[in-house]
Amino acid sequence: MTSRIEDFAGRAAILAIFSALMVLETGTIGGIFNARESLEGWSLILISRIAALIFMAMSLFFTLVRLPAKASAPGLAPRIVSIAGTFVMSLLIVLPVGTVPTEVRLFGTAMIVVGTILSAYCLLWLGRSFSVMATARKLVIAGPYSIVRHPLYVAEAITMSGVMIANWSISSVAVGACWFMLQFRRAVNEERVLRAAFPEYQEYERRVPMLLPFRVVKAAR
Repeated sequence: MTSRIEDFAGRAAILAIFSALMVLETGTIGGIFNARESLEGWSLILISRIAALIFMAMSLFFTLVRLPAKASAPGLAPRIVSIAGTFVMSLLIVLPVGTVPTEVRLFGTAMIVVGTILSAYCLLWLGRSFSVMATARKLVIAGPYSIVRHPLYVAEAITMSGVMIANWSISSVAVGACWFMLQFRRAVNEERVLRAAFPEYQEYERRVPMLLPFRVVKAAR
């Protein structure tokens, strides 16, 4: 499959999947609003769903207008990891989840809101370089990318931690653990591609930590 055909197929798939998810999310938002009188903490839950809808719309938009890929990870494994990492948390829709106290559920929901807002902020900086697959388009090193090399994954980790807490169960912990492992693998795959495509990436690696801003914290002290 040529890179152009693969890029077209990827855009078409994201368009179809994210459009369907946005329709479902819109229905969920309507259901939450209609059940607001009997749903404790409904306003926070509603905000979390609206934030998720906005993030999905942004992801879809930047996928459609993204820059041409300069390089991509070879082989099937990186593609499987990227797809699985993007959608594995959807398994919680069909798997049994636990019932937690209202306070715990709302705390998890608050984490989801914070994580999703931060994800949208990072996505704005990533812009047309955004891609589900491990590809190199344009090197982004400003904004949140000057703090850690993968701020979008860090923000999404906050969101997914909130999902796990709000749906605490063996299933949610197992799926969440899989998500964290897949995302780390995605980050490694992406760095290999970026390192090969952009000679300046090695200097960026030396200067900016991967996921946790330890160097920033140390410098601040």
